[in-house]
Amino acid sequence: MEKIAVRLFFALFLALVTVGSVSAHHAMEYIEMESYTTARKGEAVYHLHYDQMVDDEDNPGLDHWELTPGFSYGIVDRLMLDIHTHFAKFGVGHVVPGRQAEFAPGGPSPFMEAVATSLQYRVTEGAIVDVAVVGTLEVPFGRSEDLLGSEDNVYAGLLILGKDFEGHRNITANLGYEKEGDEDGISWGLAAKSPISPETHGIAAGIELLGSFEDAGDNWSVLPGVYMPLGGQNTTLKTGLELGKADGAGTMRANVTLMYKF
Repeated sequence: MEKIAVRLFFALFLALVTVGSVSAHHAMEYIEMESYTTARKGEAVYHLHYDQMVDDEDNPGLDHWELTPGFSYGIVDRLMLDIHTHFAKFGVGHVVPGRQAEFAPGGPSPFMEAVATSLQYRVTEGAIVDVAVVGTLEVPFGRSEDLLGSEDNVYAGLLILGKDFEGHRNITANLGYEKEGDEDGISWGLAAKSPISPETHGIAAGIELLGSFEDAGDNWSVLPGVYMPLGGQNTTLKTGLELGKADGAGTMRANVTLMYKF
């Protein structure tokens, strides 16, 4: 059964990478970046993310927020399935030009933007580096197509390189490829985390550096975060503030994430 599941995963992953690739949102260790960690066979993780986003600090019409509930499940010890959806509120600047006057000045009411599913496989756990891959498909809902012009599915593939160190410290790198319609791009991420309390499984702090290989100076961000267990190792609260640029515009993002493993 495990061999069949692994073969199915690689078939999906290769298909996604062939046409292009998006980031998943389960983010077991960090806030935005993916890590080598997955739910083990039969384990499940419920995760809930809230993001308040400033896409251009000089244009409040591009502000928006997202509420992202999701569910991850360990099919086998090395293979995890994740599904999540985006419930979002967009400023009028995100609306297609022909309908902006209809929703001025505050933009449309919150709506279900998209649903996404991904498979993550832990390829190898080595002495030097741990390697995993993720394939993701995101499908927009009808209102997203009508109001935001998001008519195409998003396909993504991600390579994860990570290493754990003594004392529950970790470093991780991500390399991703994403395609939406005629547009595609390659992204990168580097992250590190370490406990900041005497208990190695207690409160930890980390930093994520994110960017794109296209116009790198205008597309980057820094995301420091804090990760806190709540009443045991099964529940984790994560929060961080991301600052950077997107297409040259100053951006900000505040995140709160709650995860429960059962």
